[in-house]
Amino acid sequence: MDSRFPFSSVLLVGILAKVASGIVGASVGSDGVSDIFGNHFGQPGVNATYDYIVVGGGNAGNTIAVRLALDPANYSVAVIEAGNFYEILNGNRTQVPGYNYIGALSSFVGDEPASLTAFGLKTEPQAGYNGREIIYVAGQSFGGGRKVACMYFLANQTRPSAGSHDHWADFVGDDFWTWDNVYPYYKKSVTFIPPDYTKIDPSINITWDSTSIGPEEGPLHISYGNFQGHFGSHLGASLDKLGFEKLAGINSGKMIGYGTVTSTVDPRTATRDSSETSFLQLAARNSNIQIYPNTLAKKILFDADKKATGVLVQGNFATAQFEYKLKAAKEVIVSAGVWHSPQLLMVSGVGPACTLKAHGIDVVSDLPGVGQNERDQPFMALTYKVSVTTNTQMVAGNPKVNAEAVAEYLDHQSGRLSGIGAGQAVAFEKIPAPYRNKYSNSTLQYLSAFPEDWPEVEYLPLESSGFPADIGPDDNYLLIGAAMLSPKSIGNMTIASADVLDPPVISPNWLLDPADLEQIIAAVHRIREIAFNSSIVEEEYLPGPDVTTDAEIAAWLKENMSLIYHGGSTCRMGPKSDPDSVVDTRARVRGVKGLRVVDASAFPFVPPGQPMSVVYMFAERIADAILNDL
Repeated sequence: MDSRFPFSSVLLVGILAKVASGIVGASVGSDGVSDIFGNHFGQPGVNATYDYIVVGGGNAGNTIAVRLALDPANYSVAVIEAGNFYEILNGNRTQVPGYNYIGALSSFVGDEPASLTAFGLKTEPQAGYNGREIIYVAGQSFGGGRKVACMYFLANQTRPSAGSHDHWADFVGDDFWTWDNVYPYYKKSVTFIPPDYTKIDPSINITWDSTSIGPEEGPLHISYGNFQGHFGSHLGASLDKLGFEKLAGINSGKMIGYGTVTSTVDPRTATRDSSETSFLQLAARNSNIQIYPNTLAKKILFDADKKATGVLVQGNFATAQFEYKLKAAKEVIVSAGVWHSPQLLMVSGVGPACTLKAHGIDVVSDLPGVGQNERDQPFMALTYKVSVTTNTQMVAGNPKVNAEAVAEYLDHQSGRLSGIGAGQAVAFEKIPAPYRNKYSNSTLQYLSAFPEDWPEVEYLPLESSGFPADIGPDDNYLLIGAAMLSPKSIGNMTIASADVLDPPVISPNWLLDPADLEQIIAAVHRIREIAFNSSIVEEEYLPGPDVTTDAEIAAWLKENMSLIYHGGSTCRMGPKSDPDSVVDTRARVRGVKGLRVVDASAFPFVPPGQPMSVVYMFAERIADAILNDL
């Protein structure tokens, strides 16, 4: 890791000093959680029976649990969550949009994370990352997921390309997953709130497609926040010059081009919205849903007919440890994420028979694909000194800038703390010539199999993180990142023992295939072209002018590439003829009854773009399939 890149903790002095519990306008503080969920906590240590048991209170788990609980059939539903409420555990750090940068300041590369809302899973040494062991964060809170866990919580809401969904349908052999058939479910989860130009500078021209995101659709609020910086228009001019098409948002199935993307900020309160503050709180007010915080799913229980009958759980596992059983009259739904969903399946007897037998686990269903076929989106970023104001001084701890930001946020729910410092001039493309001309024939052949509208890279400008230790009081910096959307390398995981308390053994295998290094080197060149065609870039800070040749760039990337926690497909969906398929096209686990996996681990592959919207859609689609026997 480049020694000039600062990874220091940031004290959230301003708001924390002024507001003891929660924040101005926040829907839930510590007392608010008690008020809303007071009658919805399951009783620890007491065996109980529900119609449906959902393992995992992240985006997928909360969404499907709530849709089942709100059905007129009045099903009883319980949600098991290993963590607690992020509002209580991390407060402003995971509620104030402007503190989004904290996640970027802590990459969890080579360090043990100390998080109250995350599992920090250390990978095996990654050859493509020069043997580095990377901390892969997995959420551990209601509404959790990777974004909450690492404090980089306000995910941009982009939807995949239409062609990628048609490819999904072809891959699994079921039109249930074509773009036309899933598009309504993308819209179902969210309510869009247009920009308030009394808070956002009206000179910043934000466009969106009102047919793809509209008001009063679903519980989750998406918006452009209450603040947008000025870097976006300058980078947009550069993208125009380079031939990128300007899009009215990236929610209609068209991705190649650029635009301003929505994020999960409720601008009415200038706070983060999540599946907990939206979906789960909706169910708490309108159903008898039961939640089990600080409760770890230890094992799925099966009867003699291989039907999932419930879950063995360990309550209050962080303190006093005791086990009890929660029974499911209808189904168990596993939504524990890319690493923990396959782990739970395996310790319960569902997975590769050879692995299970090696750990003394009785085989319920021999599924060799459990834990295999992991797909991800490796990430890197270049840093530039720029001539427009970014949040650099706020991140650097400039007391005057921070005091002004806190005051504006508390008084008006506006200013830099009300926006996420990202989402403008987000661009997607297939790498063009002349950079593409350097690709090997095997790389070109591999990429030719993707749909025409599937972008290969996402360019993501970020107002945070990289700046020198001796930064001047007027200096500003901007990151331009690139996420790989068509990597060839395939990761995997397995279990370390028959106990879920022993972390899984994970190996994403980033950059292991030479095709991926070719692509990300090309992305570095392309970022530089975008940057230096803009009017605001003064100089490149990282990696800097001394890193120019492909060999120098490759060496820098292997030491500095990171991740954005977009893994999936470890319980891959596929046709019955696919020996690696773990779930069918309705997310039902093969070889058993009454068990589904509903989260990103069940995707057949990771579609292009930010996967959060796909997770919500997936849960909505499967909930509808369950309720209507589709």
